[in-house]
Amino acid sequence: MMSSTKTERDGWTSWLHPSSSKVGVVLIHEIFGHDDYIETVAADLAREGFWAAAVDLYRGKHATSLEEGFKLRSSLTPEDATAAVASASKILGERIDEGAKVGSMGFCMGGGFALQAACDLGLGFCVDYYGSIAIADDVSRLKGPVLLILGSDDERVTPWAYQQFFPAAVKHKKRVELELYPNARHAFHRPGWEGHNPRAAADAWEKTLGFLSGLA
Repeated sequence: MMSSTKTERDGWTSWLHPSSSKVGVVLIHEIFGHDDYIETVAADLAREGFWAAAVDLYRGKHATSLEEGFKLRSSLTPEDATAAVASASKILGERIDEGAKVGSMGFCMGGGFALQAACDLGLGFCVDYYGSIAIADDVSRLKGPVLLILGSDDERVTPWAYQQFFPAAVKHKKRVELELYPNARHAFHRPGWEGHNPRAAADAWEKTLGFLSGLA
């Protein structure tokens, strides 16, 4: 894994990557768990000037297959995920200190948890890579902007976004930025995944950095 500092608070572990700006990102992993991929994303964020704290929702466990991942996922409750994000956001707020702007970011399962936590905790922003939440009207509690990144060929999350999320965001007058990538499947950002789309992933990353830079 990339170099990071293990921090524990409220029974949750986060891997902290310090940086220089006032923007802090609570990073939430995919269904496979806290792994090299999510640590690489956290390290990349830190190199770009943003603090990052990658939470470990599975408490040290990892999945080597989707089947294992779904079993680990079933042991989590939405409250668990929100509590883990709250723990990491407190750590970031204390480390960054005055003027901190802390938000959430995640991929797939983690994207959904990131969005839910942004709603429940009133975070400063959210970057959601193809993740959904159960009750779209929860966006009424959003305090900051959302960047939603989708693939056109994602047969589950993209229809949800257009049929439920965007109508709710319009209804509750929330700021949402959308990046929709043609010929991109679910989890297109993850290297080594069968649906990985390098071109879309690289562009989505640039859009993510631009969004975060606009918050500073």
